[in-house]
Amino acid sequence: MNTMTLDQLRSTLQAGGLRSVAVKAVGGLFFVTVESRNGDHVTLATTRGRVARRFRDPGKAIAVLHALGARKVEVDTSDWSPEQAANEGRRRPDTAERQRRVHQAAAYDTWFRSEVEQALREADDPNTVWVSNEEVERKSAERRAKWRSEAVRSQ
Repeated sequence: MNTMTLDQLRSTLQAGGLRSVAVKAVGGLFFVTVESRNGDHVTLATTRGRVARRFRDPGKAIAVLHALGARKVEVDTSDWSPEQAANEGRRRPDTAERQRRVHQAAAYDTWFRSEVEQALREADDPNTVWVSNEEVERKSAERRAKWRSEAVRSQ
């Protein structure tokens, strides 16, 4: 089976090297297939494994193709089995959790960068009042002494 990655498909499509683009059903899954100008039939593959990229939802396959610039896409459902489609569940239950962590990390990164930018603006402001390290150490020592004396009294 001839395969092509998403980047290769994008380049070939932009170069005008495709005769046709199709979404073809096999069982409960959908695959993107293309016919090149020289007549080769190629299937869209995953980037890493070079195995055929499978879609449970034909709309997602069409959306991917549309984003690449494909405006005419044939849909072949002659080998589609709605019963098998119902049985095609997520094979990676950890994906949702992994994606949630990725989104949390991105949100934290955005927050952190905004905090750093705000701190830099404050540091660059000529009206900012600076406190020396010696002053911070002195105030911290006073607070610790006060806490210790309160702890001793409460015992």
